[in-house]
Amino acid sequence: MNEIWFSEQLHPYYRKSLRVKQVLVDEQTPFQHLLLLDTEFFGKTLVLDGIIQLTERDNAGYHEMITHIPMLAHGSPRRVLIVGGGDGGSLQQVLKHPSVEEAIVCELDRRVVEVSREHFTAFGDPWADPRARLVVQDAFAFLESGKEKFDVIISDTTDPIGMAERLFSEEFYRLMLQALNPGGAIATQCEQMFFDAALIREIFTFVKGLVEHPAYYHTLIPTYPGGGIGFMYVSNTPWTAGLSRTYPEGLNYMNPKVHQAAFALPEFFRRQLADLLVDQ
Repeated sequence: MNEIWFSEQLHPYYRKSLRVKQVLVDEQTPFQHLLLLDTEFFGKTLVLDGIIQLTERDNAGYHEMITHIPMLAHGSPRRVLIVGGGDGGSLQQVLKHPSVEEAIVCELDRRVVEVSREHFTAFGDPWADPRARLVVQDAFAFLESGKEKFDVIISDTTDPIGMAERLFSEEFYRLMLQALNPGGAIATQCEQMFFDAALIREIFTFVKGLVEHPAYYHTLIPTYPGGGIGFMYVSNTPWTAGLSRTYPEGLNYMNPKVHQAAFALPEFFRRQLADLLVDQ
């Protein structure tokens, strides 16, 4: 019996594979190659330019951790910006907070939204919520316009390859901060401590010069390189402010103990960032 396997190779020295039951979507959008696979164990899987973005099985560890930590730190965010996030997973989590009046998703590729809305039904179609607004635009251009302000900004981006590379630059972080209301908080996808330590340190270094309470935290995602990914928390409000808040209902990964533990860094990595750490 022939088996079909999808293999991802983000790094030249590391691969991982998922067994594929069916290819549901395979197309070249104006911006990237989009695959939607039905896989064994992990279920439906979104792949962009050969890199796994999410699966039905393990996405909660990513979407809950990138959203609720800055949302809880703020306490009562009314306006939220999600950079990228066209799959709708981060939007679903943001809308669990009753204080939210508007959540804008700034996504470059409309097809990511359309395909994800059709296939990731467990997200409950957050796009139908009247508080949700989709802006199909480059995030740099959207933020450079300087027209809108937000209480929380979530940078739910792909890896720093091609057009996405500049979303990891100091210039982009400054643009996000310019769009942030006083007391606001930002969380960004910030790569993996084993494979991307130099990039993380570079980002942490310039972020420390921009806000009072930067911090790096991490989560478990079996289908991401190394089995996990990290985030940069960027705010003048310490992340610990969120520990005393009421957590949204219906979470599958995050709880108060996971929240706190996410900021505990393995010793090898803590040493690499020791001179930068503020609240860890």
